[in-house]
Amino acid sequence: MGFIDLVGVSDDDLCDVKYKIKNILVKPNVPEDHSINVEIELEIFCRVFGDKEVSVIQDLYSPSRNLSFNPNTVNTIVNMKKSKEVINVRERVMLEGNGNERICSVLADAMVNERSVSRGMVKFSGDLNLKFILLNDEGTEATAQERTVPFSFSQGIDSVNKDSKIDIDIAIAMQEFTKDGLEVSVKVDLEVCTTSYDLEELNVIDNIEELEYTDENPYSMVIYFVKPGDSLWKIAKRYRSTIEDIARINNIENPDKISIGMQLFIPKCSNCRVQV
Repeated sequence: MGFIDLVGVSDDDLCDVKYKIKNILVKPNVPEDHSINVEIELEIFCRVFGDKEVSVIQDLYSPSRNLSFNPNTVNTIVNMKKSKEVINVRERVMLEGNGNERICSVLADAMVNERSVSRGMVKFSGDLNLKFILLNDEGTEATAQERTVPFSFSQGIDSVNKDSKIDIDIAIAMQEFTKDGLEVSVKVDLEVCTTSYDLEELNVIDNIEELEYTDENPYSMVIYFVKPGDSLWKIAKRYRSTIEDIARINNIENPDKISIGMQLFIPKCSNCRVQV
């Protein structure tokens, strides 16, 4: 048991933990104890995600000041969701031998081979790899036999789409093997942890600097026809007007809705005074 100290972590955050076995040391204890000593070195990687709303400045301008800035981009993770499901694998496999061998141990490991993502659904298929350690009738000789059991599963996640990123971790939650002759009944429960998220690139600005003001547009009003990709913000920024003035002059009720080819009268900012 151990602890990882992370500043600012709360119970509402999502925690993503992965570990890797680096070294294993097995040493027998004194014969009277009938035991062994096992030391394992683990490499642990832990990430914590919080669900927060963050305000960023993506663009700016001033009708009465000449502002300079550097455009930049940042990548952020959005719509992260963690889901857990249990897959029940029930199968029968055949082993080789005379049928009298006893199962000493079974090493089970599951891996995902294929996955597909559509809106609201994640489908994946994989293999459950089983390594049976068998003892002969006298218990004097051990042999190993490997078998593979395929599995598939569908998981509904509301927030995913075909472009979502998916991380899948599988752990063995329960395993039970019953041997009858050469046939083995396999009962394994796989705990599947699915983490889904989207990557979004945001435009941000930094290094804002005010330069000497020059009025490059000595007009009092401009007639402008809306082009594809236009918005009142872009038009107001281009002509150093304001969204409010353009909407008022053109009787636009919803500034977020303008149509291509629409004729707009672009006035100069009515409330701006240039200080020289």
